[in-house]
Amino acid sequence: MFRRIKNLFKPEKPEPRVITFDEIPRWLDDREGTLTGALLDTTASPMHAIRESVTSLQQTIELLRAAEYNEEIHPKLKSIAKNTLPQYSKAMGILLSKSLPEDVDGFYITATEILKGCINSTRGQGKYLRTVFPQEMKSVQTGIDAIGRQINAMTDALAHFRKEMEHITEAKRTHGALADINMDIEKSFEKEKRIGHRIDDTRNRLGECEQELATLGRDESQGILAEQRHTLELMIEERDRTVRRYAALSMTASHVLRKAEKLAHKQRKSADEAALHRAMGVLSGHGVPDATDLAQTLAAAYPIAVKMIDCGEVPLKNKEERALFSDPVGFISEIGKLSQKYTTQVTQCEAAEHSLRSHPVVARSETLEREKAQLEIILKKEIQSRADLITWRVDLNQRIPGLQQRLKKVMGDISGNDVQIQYFPIPVPSP
Repeated sequence: MFRRIKNLFKPEKPEPRVITFDEIPRWLDDREGTLTGALLDTTASPMHAIRESVTSLQQTIELLRAAEYNEEIHPKLKSIAKNTLPQYSKAMGILLSKSLPEDVDGFYITATEILKGCINSTRGQGKYLRTVFPQEMKSVQTGIDAIGRQINAMTDALAHFRKEMEHITEAKRTHGALADINMDIEKSFEKEKRIGHRIDDTRNRLGECEQELATLGRDESQGILAEQRHTLELMIEERDRTVRRYAALSMTASHVLRKAEKLAHKQRKSADEAALHRAMGVLSGHGVPDATDLAQTLAAAYPIAVKMIDCGEVPLKNKEERALFSDPVGFISEIGKLSQKYTTQVTQCEAAEHSLRSHPVVARSETLEREKAQLEIILKKEIQSRADLITWRVDLNQRIPGLQQRLKKVMGDISGNDVQIQYFPIPVPSP
């Protein structure tokens, strides 16, 4: 019974303050204005009192500077006081002449500096003056204490103001973070939509390329083109056989000529060495040389090598080398014919390939294949870009609940009551 009666008189819990997300910046600005006004009202009296105390203290210092010495004090103490008083009064005069700003923060900082300076000077140089000028120094201490009390009053007011302003700053920062996330999410949906359009366009174009390629694959000219391709393949195979045969002969000859060149160098036969070196250069080149140049170069180098072989100075190690250098004229003739044959085959292959590639169906097919390959690369990049964007947006969304809880708490701390925040609708992609 008693508990029920007690509950009847229990104060009801206030209803939570309801505020929309968009109203928060203005509400915080109003709250900041209210706090600033309250601070000005609270600190007006202490600031006025401090100004008066500083003025009064300046007058006290002037009186101290003109004060007469008591003749009964010890001479040594009197001497110390005479040396100390000018220094003390000068230091206090500099401190008390500092301009006190009109704004609360600036005033508080300067007043605190004045107070600390006065305390330090009075505890330092001023301590020798207390015995010599007890009344004047008592007035100085009274003035310092008056400044200290008013600064303490300002300290409490500023501490409350700064604490509230920290909450307001945090609320603004958190509100701004949520607003930025909302904007970023909206923009991400717009960007995703643009990426989606590009993906659709790319896929459509890929489909068109594939359809046209399929149509070209059924063109009536494909039979003739197939025959041309087959003929070209046979020509390329024959050309490659020629190259392989030439490479085998030139490699065998180069091996023997290299040994002959080293021997000529050792024997200091510069002319022979030069002829052999030129032959080596022609045979070791990446391509197949001109038949005339090849024949002339080998005709100059072969007799030198054969002479060294016949003298036993350059040994032949296998049947290929022996066959090659047993009939120099035949070898030069054969490798020259291979060079000439290759030149002719290259020309024929190029003409056949040009004829094939210049056919309208082939030319169009190759163009479409290149475009298709490029589109597939673009499509892959766009799909990856969209996936990365979605992942980034998910990460952003995961930050929202924590920021909302933080904003709710700090808004409650500011208002002194539970707060309900009505948020903007979560952005969704437009159809």
